[in-house]
Parts: sequence; C-alpha cells; structure tokens
Amino acid sequence: MAGKRLLRVAVEGCCHGELDKIYDTMRHLETQSGKAIDLLICCGDFQAVRNMDDLECLACPPKYRALNTFWKYYTGRATAPYPTLFIGGNHEAMNYLWELYYGGWVAPNIYYLGHAGVIKFGGIRIGGMSGIFNGGHYKQGHWEKPPYDNSSMRSAYHVRELDVYRLLQIHRPLDVFLSHDWPRGIAHHGNKAQLFRAKPFLRQEIEEGSLGSPPGEQILHELQPSHWFSAHLHVKYAALVAHSHQQHRQGQGRGQKRKSPSRGPSPPPVLGQTGRNKFTKFLALDKCLPRRGFLQVVEFPEVEGPLEFGYDEEWLGVLQATHHLMSTNRQQTPLPGMGCTRIAVSDAQLQQLKKKLQQHNNGAIPLNFVPTAPGHDPSAPSPKGRMPRQLPRNPQTEKFLEMLGLAYNLDQQSRQYVPPKPDPQELPIDETAAANPEEIKLDDGDNDDDKGDEAAEAFGKAAEAAKQDLGDDNSLFKSNSLHNFDSGAAVQAEGGQMATQNKTVVAAALAAIVPNASAVDEQNTDEGHVQ
Repeated sequence: MAGKRLLRVAVEGCCHGELDKIYDTMRHLETQSGKAIDLLICCGDFQAVRNMDDLECLACPPKYRALNTFWKYYTGRATAPYPTLFIGGNHEAMNYLWELYYGGWVAPNIYYLGHAGVIKFGGIRIGGMSGIFNGGHYKQGHWEKPPYDNSSMRSAYHVRELDVYRLLQIHRPLDVFLSHDWPRGIAHHGNKAQLFRAKPFLRQEIEEGSLGSPPGEQILHELQPSHWFSAHLHVKYAALVAHSHQQHRQGQGRGQKRKSPSRGPSPPPVLGQTGRNKFTKFLALDKCLPRRGFLQVVEFPEVEGPLEFGYDEEWLGVLQATHHLMSTNRQQTPLPGMGCTRIAVSDAQLQQLKKKLQQHNNGAIPLNFVPTAPGHDPSAPSPKGRMPRQLPRNPQTEKFLEMLGLAYNLDQQSRQYVPPKPDPQELPIDETAAANPEEIKLDDGDNDDDKGDEAAEAFGKAAEAAKQDLGDDNSLFKSNSLHNFDSGAAVQAEGGQMATQNKTVVAAALAAIVPNASAVDEQNTDEGHVQ
C-alpha cells in the first residue's frame, strides 16, 4: 500500500455544463504551478444534459437552455481528464439524476454523489446533499416523475427530510461536505461587509436569518465536517465556524434524540471557551465565467488511500437501516421519533459491510457506466426535444441495491401527460407552497465585471487591516493572489468576536488552510477560457 501523500482537490462552484472550460482552467493551473490536481468537485448546477429531451427537464427559462459540453463526455467524444465528483443543484436534468438517486456514473470518470451520500476518495471522506431547501416540499416523498410540469420540474430538486435524516446518522468524521445552497446563518461567520458589496440584495435575508438552508445548518453543527463547499449564490465567500463541545453530536447514542437548531441566524462563534474548539472551513464559489472566483484548489496533506472513488461502509449501513422509509408518493413515510431519533451503525455491522465490499471490487466503486438514453449527435438534425414520459431503471442502481441486499424502490407510476402551454415564459410559474427567495436566476447580474477593481481594492484594505491586527508574521497574508482562501472573511467577521477574542486561535486555524489553497487569479481575464 502506498504511503501518505498530499491530495490536491479543485473545487468549483456552479458548473452549468461548462466542463470544457473548467478542465482547461485546471490544466492551466497545473502548468502554472507545476503540481498535479487529483480530483475535481463541482458544487451543483452541473447540468448533466445528454440530449435535447433532457433539456426539456431542465428547470430554467427556455432562453437559457443549452446543451453545453457534458454530452461529449457522455457519448465518449471526450474523456474527463480528472476524476470528477458533483452534487445536484437547482438547474439540473432531474430525469437523469433520479436514475442514480443513490449515486453513480453519469459518464466515464464523472460521478454523481446522489441525492445524499458519503463516499471515499484518496483517503478522505466526502459527504453531501443535492438540491436546495424549500419548506413547502421538505416533508414530502420523492413523488415527482416525468412528464414534469413547471411545478414538479422544480420541486424535484428540493431537499427532502429523509435525505437529511440519513445524513444525520453519520457518526464518524467527515473531511468534506458539499451542498448547493448555503447552510443557514453561515454568512455571520465571515466578512458580511464584503458580501454585501458583492451582493447587496442579500442583506435583508441575512439580517432576517432567512438566507440559507435550515437542514444545512443542522448538518453543519451536528456533523462538523472539516471543510464545507457550496455554490448557488454566484459569489465567492469564505467563513470559519467554531464548534464547541456543547454543540457536538447532541443525542449521539442509538435511539437518542437530536436537538433541532434554533430559529434565526447563527451568532458568530465565541472563541477561548473551556475545551478545544473544532473548526469547519466554509467556502462558497461562483459560477464558471471570466473574472469570477469559480475555482479553488485545496490541499489535504498526509492522507492515505487510492485515487479512486470508494464506497463508505457507514453510509451503506445507514441506507440499509433506512431503506424502508423511502417514499415515492407525496406523503413521506413517518420517520423514527418524527425525524429526531438517531441510529448508529454498529461495529459489527461495519465489519460485515467491509467483508462484503472486499468481495465487490475491494470497496472501489465499479466502473460500470451504462448509457440509458441516446446522446446528442451534432451531425444529425436537431429538432426540439420531447419531454420523457417515463424513466428507465439504471443498471448501476440495480447492481448497487443488489449488492446491499435491498429491493429496487425508485419505480414511480406514470401520470397523465399535460402538454405545455405555447409560451411558458409568459405564464406565472406555480412554485407551490412557500416561495423560495434562493431560487437564483441564471442572469443574476453577470455584467458587473467592471466592479472588479473596486472589489479588489476593498479586499486589499480589509486584508491589510487584518494583517495589522494579527501581526505581520502571519503566513496567511503572504500570498498576492486574491483567490487564496478568503482570510479576510473570517478574521473580519462583522459584529463578531473572531478577530478580537482569541486572535491566536483564529490565525492558527486559517493558516492551516490558506497556504495550501490556490486558484486562478481574479485579475486573469482569461479565466475559464484558457486555450
């Protein structure tokens, strides 16, 4: 077995199907730094669109629907040059992702984590959940099925309580957690003034405590992953969350109950408390556009494991224990303790699962991609796509459930097809139940690049002020790249005590990540378009 090594992971925000540009940018970074990148993680809005029919399932105005470049990797015209992992967002071809609800290959070397999941890669554990939060659908089952209407096309990507419940059963530490929308309250742990300059329309929601996902907030404080990566709001933002022992794993024993997070925004952490604090390093990234902070390389030193995707025994145990709770109807199967009961995968169960995995490719996820729909053919006529009427069973999902000894439970009865109206752009869209202010539009002010110099100047002033506060010898300010992990965001937390109560703790925590983070410079106008 190989010894410990440095793992270099490129994290990207909203992909929007621009794989060619993202991979080109990574190659440019490798050439620039002379260091290889081992893994790409995309934080949603991946848009695994195979053909024109999939475009009809993509929840966005028709004028923004485009095949982009994923289809080339699906059909084999191109090969993903890096192992690629992604979660779903709120602009996805949900018909395809539903086939792989438990995770699977959407194309060779490109892996979908699933609606919720935990896997291994290179010695680190990566967990995550797809979609965004909407209170109107949170306690429902996964009832949406094609042919979608304007409402179900959107509710299909809304996070469900069952998926969150499963994630909350995880006990063993996670190195990385992924979500598309931000955990609620996370803005209070970073530089809010900087965020308000970039996205002034977020101020009211942040101050009201309505920005972000309440289930995400709960997962953050329960699981306390070392790193948390998000996207969705089309802005780069960093924060540092300190967890106290009082927060840690409330009700962690078998059958015990968890305490739900309180309403309202999370306050900034108070450092210097009795006992050792544990930190989560949060980073949200932008979408793939020139002069936008969409890509960050993060290093994980001293890790040991093969550079391949592998199953996680604890997560498989959770799936086995909760398989009977799955519902494909509007009504969700009642969760134990109304969703508050915590189970645990015993050591004996883990050993049994390890033995089972040793018999199945030694724990590695098999390379068993199978296309389940025709891919786009650019040489053929391109008529308008047709909404799919039903979903096939993906052989990957069947094999996965068979390995765990579980019955296939994703079949959904077809419903009557309702033809779309002539001009859906002219019609009001029923989002059902509660409207979600975080349904970010694709054209969210992308013409603000002329403000780059002003933002850079403001960042420089904030960094200089923090440098003076923490001392000139702090290594996190020695890089000139504006895309280094946003140190100013954490040490300048507005209204918080992070920069004043215990500077040594903050500096040490940030110094652990900033020197090991690098990315495309914000002033590089070729970002995302490297030849």
